[in-house]
Amino acid sequence: MKRIFSLIFILFTLYAYAQDDCQFFFPKHEGEVVTRGCYNANGVLQNTIVYKVNHVLTYPSGDEADVSYSFNTASGETIYTGKMVARCVGGEFTVSMEGNISFPIAMQMLNANISLAGDMMNYLKAETPPNKSNTISNFKDATLRLYQKDNKANRAEVLITNRGFAGNDILHTPVGEIECTRIKYDFYIWTPHESEVGYAYEWYAPDLGIVRSEEYNQKDELQSYTDIISIKY
Repeated sequence: MKRIFSLIFILFTLYAYAQDDCQFFFPKHEGEVVTRGCYNANGVLQNTIVYKVNHVLTYPSGDEADVSYSFNTASGETIYTGKMVARCVGGEFTVSMEGNISFPIAMQMLNANISLAGDMMNYLKAETPPNKSNTISNFKDATLRLYQKDNKANRAEVLITNRGFAGNDILHTPVGEIECTRIKYDFYIWTPHESEVGYAYEWYAPDLGIVRSEEYNQKDELQSYTDIISIKY
């Protein structure tokens, strides 16, 4: 089950969108390379995900970034590569994957070729505190379902609920101090064999997206976390 923990932090960034004036919650400088680390509760690096911005195009409705990524072991061995598109269209920011909708952490979780489908989650304008127009109801819940393509009995469902603003923080990361918006949500992970309930925090910032994430069980024990390791231009 612990392999599923990192899934909800990385995977849901592919099903996210931002409202208001469409802040770009992803790197958008051509040639920029961002590396994120996935750690267990003891701070031991388990995997890395490296994003590279290949091209950035500007349209009347907003910017669009073509991004390639690789999912790697802690020792640097590449497990999986793919492409993503981050864009602002009609006042919404979205990040989507091209071709087969799958993701390496999910494949690691199931040890198989998987398919997934889910709802989009929104990220409100950064450093915006709660007010009458920005309450917990503005943060959408989401459901993600995934299954092994050649064995649908091997499947999982992730429910994200009670998403809400939790504060504004300055994070001290390996790449320096970053001003972030913090949100909190509850999650329920189900598989035919077991289930897990807990809660999580995400810190996000314009032009970066998710800077850090942490997941806890019902005993308030840290289970896993992700962090930005490096940014190269």
